[in-house]
Amino acid sequence: MLYKSRADFEGRVAFALGTGRCGTHFLARVMEREPGVVASHERSQLGDAFHRYCQWYRLPVDHEGFLSTKEIGIRRDLAGQRLSFEASPYLSLSIRELYDRFGASFILLVRRPDEVVNSYWRKGWYERPYVRADSGRALGFQQCSRDNHSFARIVPSGMEFETWNEMSRVGKIAWFWNAINVAVLEQFAAIPETHRRVIRLEELSHPTYLTISEFLGVQSQVTEHDYERIAGWRPGRRPSGYTTTDWSAREIAEFEAQVRPAAERFDYEYRVRELLSAPHLEPQSDTRLRARPLRTAWRRLSESARIPNPGHEY
Repeated sequence: MLYKSRADFEGRVAFALGTGRCGTHFLARVMEREPGVVASHERSQLGDAFHRYCQWYRLPVDHEGFLSTKEIGIRRDLAGQRLSFEASPYLSLSIRELYDRFGASFILLVRRPDEVVNSYWRKGWYERPYVRADSGRALGFQQCSRDNHSFARIVPSGMEFETWNEMSRVGKIAWFWNAINVAVLEQFAAIPETHRRVIRLEELSHPTYLTISEFLGVQSQVTEHDYERIAGWRPGRRPSGYTTTDWSAREIAEFEAQVRPAAERFDYEYRVRELLSAPHLEPQSDTRLRARPLRTAWRRLSESARIPNPGHEY
C-alpha cells in the first residue's frame, strides 16, 4: 500500500472533469505548457471507466485498486514537478474518493447541452438499444466498440430505464449530459469551496484560464498567443453532420425535458426555439460567430408545438 498521508499530496493534485466533449482535453494541452506541472488526459481509461460504472450503479466495490493506480501516476508526477494535473471525464463520479485520498482540487468544465449532444451523436453514442432483463440490477456488459465505452456510457435504472431505452439518441445523450453534471454538483457540495470551480467552456478565454491557473497555485507562463494557438487545435472533432437544425419534433421535446434541470443551474438556454433564433457561438476554440440555416428547424419546431413538452412540467 503506497498511501501514507494526504499531506503528501495536499495542494499538489488537481483534476478537470465533466461530461466529455467539454474542453478537458484542451485544458490538459494548455496546462502541460506550464513549468512545474505534469498534465495528462484520461490516464487510465478502462480502470477509470470501470470506477465510474461502479459509482453510478452503487456497487459495493473496494476503491483501493482505483486509488492506488492513481497514486502511482501522481507520485511519479510529483517526483520532479510541483503539480499533478489530470483531465478526464471518466473521473466525474469519483470526486469524493479522490478528494479524501489526495486533498485534490477539481475543475468542472461544462458546455452548452446541444453542442455536447450533437458531438456525442456524431461519435455514435447509444447507437444500439441497451439489453437488460432486470432494471433493478446494475447494467450488464453491452456491445460497444471499446470495453471502456460499455462501462462509461451509463444508463438509468428502475422504471426510468424502460422510458429511456425508448428515447431517441438525442434524448438519451441529453439525459447523460444532465445526469453527469447534476452528479458532479452533488459531489461538489460535499467538499470545500476552496477545492472546486465550475467553468463554462463558452467563457473559457485566456483571462479565464489565468484564474484557473491561480486557483491551482500555478504562476502561468502561457501567453495569450500560445493559448490561442492551442485553442485552434480541436481534438476528436468529427465532420459536421447531425446538428440541432436536423432534430425532429420528438428529439426537441426529449432534449428540452432532459437537460432542463442542469441547464437552469448553469444558466444555459435549453429551449431549442431560443437556441436557433440567435447566432450560433462556438466555444473558445473557434471564436467566430456563424449562423446556421433555420428553415428546417423552424418547420420542425412548428410541428413540436402540437406535442406536449414534458420539459415544462418540472
